[in-house]
Amino acid sequence: AIECFQGATAIVVPRTRFAPVKKCNDLLLLRSDAYSIDSNFIPALNPACGGKAPVISLDSKKYKLVGKLEEATAGGIPSLVNCTRLTVKGLVTMSDKTKFVGDVSIINTSDKAKAVPTGELKNVSLDLTAV
Repeated sequence: AIECFQGATAIVVPRTRFAPVKKCNDLLLLRSDAYSIDSNFIPALNPACGGKAPVISLDSKKYKLVGKLEEATAGGIPSLVNCTRLTVKGLVTMSDKTKFVGDVSIINTSDKAKAVPTGELKNVSLDLTAV
């Protein structure tokens, strides 16, 4: 589409100047403590992550739109700085009082959103369906 504008040119912006957000997975990660915003408003991976961002996999059918992520995180964004992988299947609600550590999987097969427990969840697979 750039060719439609006379005199327009493209510029190359290095990835060090931005963190791409294509899906709600990326947005949750960027909003979490796994990233920090420096004095120039540039997002950077938190050094505590050891140079590797957590892998976030939210249910693509339930969290396709930002509004659903907003509903899920109305209680705040959980800590992801010590998380290696977070997988969420189904509708859940999260809180800033939850800290994900290591590899965490959360499942809810019901049609009603279920609350993720507060506190530290470390290397665990939780099924919230019957809760």
